[in-house]
Order: sequence, then C-alpha cells, then structure tokens
Amino acid sequence: MQESPAERERIFNVAPEEDLLYSISADGKRKIMHPIVHEGRFWKVRRAIAYGLFVTFFALPLISMGGAPAILLDLATRRFHIFGGTFHPTDNLLLAAFGLGVIVTVFFVGSTFGRMWCGYACPQTVYLEFLFRPIEAFLEGGPLKQKKLNAAPWSGRKAAIKVAKWTIWTVIALLMASTFVAYFVGWGPLLRGLSTEPLAWKGALFAIAFVTAAIVFDFGWFRDQMCTIACPYGRLQNVMADQDTILVAYDQQRGDPKVKVKDRVGGVPAGDCIACRSCVNACPTGTDIRRGLQPECIGTAQCIDACEVVMIGQGKPIGLIKYTSEREQKGGVRRIWRPRNIAYLALLTIAWGTLAVLVLTRGDALVEVVRGGREPYRLLPNGQVANQQRMRFTNQLGETQSFTVEVLAPAGASLVVGDSPVVVEPSRLVTVNAVTTVPQSVFVDGQIPVRYLVKSDKGFRKEVEFLLLGPYGPAPGKP
Repeated sequence: MQESPAERERIFNVAPEEDLLYSISADGKRKIMHPIVHEGRFWKVRRAIAYGLFVTFFALPLISMGGAPAILLDLATRRFHIFGGTFHPTDNLLLAAFGLGVIVTVFFVGSTFGRMWCGYACPQTVYLEFLFRPIEAFLEGGPLKQKKLNAAPWSGRKAAIKVAKWTIWTVIALLMASTFVAYFVGWGPLLRGLSTEPLAWKGALFAIAFVTAAIVFDFGWFRDQMCTIACPYGRLQNVMADQDTILVAYDQQRGDPKVKVKDRVGGVPAGDCIACRSCVNACPTGTDIRRGLQPECIGTAQCIDACEVVMIGQGKPIGLIKYTSEREQKGGVRRIWRPRNIAYLALLTIAWGTLAVLVLTRGDALVEVVRGGREPYRLLPNGQVANQQRMRFTNQLGETQSFTVEVLAPAGASLVVGDSPVVVEPSRLVTVNAVTTVPQSVFVDGQIPVRYLVKSDKGFRKEVEFLLLGPYGPAPGKP
C-alpha cells in the first residue's frame, strides 16, 4: 500500500532533526559533512602536530638504527626491532609493562584532557582533516562549491574532477598501506620481493590491497561516521570523564538568548551568540556545541576558531566557546590535579618507569629451560633419574655468542646438551635438547631443584634454576 505524503511525514518525522545523530537526517539518510575551516590558533597547532605525525609515520621504516629500521615488527622471525633494540616473545615482562603503560596512559589522558587526543593526534582526524579533505578542497573548491558540484548533474568536468580526486586518494592510500606493511617486513625486502618475485609475496600484496581499500573507504566515504558511530573511544570517554575533565564548551550564560543580528532591534534581550551557526558549520562531525557536552564532539576546537572570528568581528571578547570543564562552567575552579589523576599518574610512572628500567638493564642474552619429552622423567637401570629438557638461548647482542652450560647443584648431577657450545647468531633464538641426570636418592617428594650456570664467550654469565621430577619414596634396595 502506498503511503500518503502526510503519512510519510508522520512516519519519518519521529524527532526533531537536531535530536538525532548529526550525520543522519530524520528520515535516516546520510548527511555529508563539509566543514568550513577557519585557520585560527588551535587549527595551526593541530596542523603542526599533523605534519609532524605524517613525517614520523613515513620516516620510521626508512631510518636505520642498529642495522635495522627504527621500527620493524618482524612477525616471521618473531623479532621486534624498536629504536635500535631487538626484542623477542620471551620479553614478556617488557610486554606486560608496555601494555600496562598504554592502558593507564589512555585513562590518564582521557580523564585529564578529554577528547583532545581525538582532535589533535588520532590518525582518523589527522589524515582526514589535514590530507584528504585539503586535496578535496583543492580540486573541488570550498564547502559550498563541493555541495554545488555534488548536486549538479554529471558532466565531463564533474567526472574529471571526481576521477582525479579518487585517483589521488588511492595513490596516497597505496603509499600509506605500503608503509604500513613495511613496518612488518622492511622497505628493502618489500621492494626487492615485489620487483623480482611478486607471486612469492602474495601475503604482502593482499595486505597492501586490503589496507588501501580500507583507507579509501574510510577517508573517502565513511569519514565522520568512524568517530560518531564506529569508534568506541567516545563512549569510553563518558566513563573516564569527571567534572574537571577538559572539554570544548559553549558559555550559555554569556551567549543566551541566541538572537541573530538582524533581529536585535527594539531592546530585544540577547546574549553574545548571534545564531550564525559558524561553530556548527566548522565542526567535522556537525556537532552543535551550544547544546552541551555530546559524544559526537571530538575536540577539534574548530568551533572555537570559528567563533573567535565572529566575536572579533562583532567587537566582543573571545571565549564564548572555549576549553573549560563542567565545574568551571558552574562557576567553580577547574582542578587539574585531583585524586583520580594523581593515582593514574602514579600508575603511569610505575608502568613506564618499570619498562625503562627493564630495557636499560636487559642482559646480553636470555636463557630459558622448559620441560621436554613425552614423559616427566625416566628411571635408568643404574638407579639414576633422567629429565629431558629444552634450553632456549636468545642472543641480544649484535655479534655471535657461544654458550656453555654446567650443573652447580645438586651433587652428583650431570648434564648432556645436544650442542655444546651452543652458537647463536646476533638477535637469534636457538633451542637445543638437553638431559639432566641425578641420583634417585636426592629426590624429596618426587622433586629436586637443579641449578645451572650459563656462560658465553662474550662475558655473559647467569644462574638458572629448574625443577626436576622423579619417583616418590626411597630408591630400590633402601629402607
């Protein structure tokens, strides 16, 4: 059955448009955002940070440190080269400290600075606002011209502009995706492999193609919806924030009632806000900051830059929209340091301090002894008990090391290692089989600790303990 126009209006007009997501109209259609950029003081700070992040992202796989790229996450060999140091999966304490540091940092930054991370350093905002949208504006013109072009019927000119725009975006996305893959394989091997044996690099080609498509889709079409719909950080921010968290806010007491300039006649009560909607038109997510704190606000401060232009033009002081806090809005004094933030800062210091100490005090090698074989132990005919083991040697130096192992305790214990000495190349991990044999009489309740001394020709020296298993009770023939 075909609905009447009145019925369709009743169905779709479920709520005022401003009560819905800003990127979706009342009938559920997507509203494309075309923010008007005002090159104010906050925008200039964000631009400087964005350019710095661009350089950092593309340069790190190219800069050599310690014979490897500054960052190389080599998953194939399970080696991670980070700023001249080589780390392995056995560096689990380092990974735990790093993970704790990241988590606590997120909570500290979110609790203290709100969504300034989103506006100033998040890759979604940085690449969209300072790379992809500027290219679009260069080819299509400002926001009004973009809207006009999109609404115009297809023509040769429109097709040429759109093809050029998407082609440039695709080339940039391809470079970004290739750089991303280079973080895992290195630029040298990647270029050599693709130029000589491309079919042998099908995994890398798939990753580059997939990431390229994801980037083009995200920055070319999905855009602000990544922040308002898909990203969980905005929702998590509601948990981390309190009354002293820094946020972008509109001064309602100063700005209301909102009255347009042409209506300010006859003594009509009016605040400083002239209802020009410059703040809304400048927001990348279309947020009306005058409605208060909202999850859609990503803290870009583009509304602040826009409002400052209007206030200066009206001969009024800036600050109608500004960085503030809920407590400050209510007439109180913003507190940067409070118990929650102090606790976060203490945990943050412990986590990153621990990571720094662990990195600075790393030994020249890692030695790990694990149980081997299918049986916990074997009772030999001569009354000895044998335990099979696997010994792992990780060389953390930039030169080859040769390792030897000897038994310190208990008395009567002997050790046979599959390869002795164990030669390990730089930044490599070698696993060898070993068998430790001890008299049955030394076992207490079926176990006995054994202590090894591991040495290398480069001066490495470490004692390692391991628990041997054996039979319960006395040896045969003994009471």
